Amino acid sequence: MDGLDLLKQHWNKDNNFPKVDKEQIKSMLYKSSSSIVKWIFIISVIELALGIVWAFILPTDERMHSSIYNVVYIVFSVVFYVVIGYFIYNFFASYRNIKNTTNTKILLETILNTRKHVNHYIQFNIYSIIFTFAFVTIEMMAMDLIDKTAGNIIFQIIFMVVFISLFCWLFILLVKVYYKILYRRLVRKLDKNYEELVRIEEGS
Repeated sequence: MDGLDLLKQHWNKDNNFPKVDKEQIKSMLYKSSSSIVKWIFIISVIELALGIVWAFILPTDERMHSSIYNVVYIVFSVVFYVVIGYFIYNFFASYRNIKNTTNTKILLETILNTRKHVNHYIQFNIYSIIFTFAFVTIEMMAMDLIDKTAGNIIFQIIFMVVFISLFCWLFILLVKVYYKILYRRLVRKLDKNYEELVRIEEGS
């Protein structure tokens, strides 16, 4: 149990515990929420940086890529980074709003917006992974099945679809576990702060 939870527990239940003004509790909740959103912002920036580095160091064979592949890859990359940039901007804006506000209503609204953006951020990344696997699979099949017999084409399509689908499913499962450990954990803490702030305001 962290210091804020311990303080709130005594504040609620122990009459012998030194009295703490509600404004002090609210101030601690503001700081806690600001810190949580800051970490969401930092983690998303680190993920973006690692993704860019990975894209540069990952070896590619340009001979395997058709002109259509290159066009789709460029369009997808631009859209992906623009959307990710939008989420990161919102995380930073939420952090600044919480850090600079003393208005509980604004804080509550910012917490709700942050939770919504985190959920959309996670969904977008998962859908991007699915699209990437599907697109790479189609490209591989298109390049590999040239001049093959009908029987070989059917067999290889079934094999590649099953194998890559299983690999994609396992990879997404790992990604969901990662998001659950990091983002969901932080969001749950934000939810606790939100509920406590609402309870304090209703008891005013």
